[in-house]
Amino acid sequence: MPAAHLAGYSLIVFMIGTFASGILFSRISIKHINKNMEKDGVLPPSWDKGIGASVSFYIFSMFFERSRIPTPMFDGRFVAKYSRPIDKVIGVVHLISVTGMMLCLCIVSYFSK
Repeated sequence: MPAAHLAGYSLIVFMIGTFASGILFSRISIKHINKNMEKDGVLPPSWDKGIGASVSFYIFSMFFERSRIPTPMFDGRFVAKYSRPIDKVIGVVHLISVTGMMLCLCIVSYFSK
């Protein structure tokens, strides 16, 4: 099997994983974290009106300490504090799926000349 076909099939698998984990993370984890953040008086991002744009911000602030610095767009200090183990598992799956999808997309686009 050529590398382009293998990368194409892997792209489909990673794409399904990305969308599934993105939906799960926004429905389960972000709701839980936002509810606990509101108890501390921190409002969720006002620019995300339920479309899931803040998923990557929450995942990065869970795993990377540098992303927890408060900015005018997002305050990630409380995300790691209120994330549960299931939130971290879904976040890791999403991070791996997005990385794999981007890598496979580059391989497929390189070989599709």
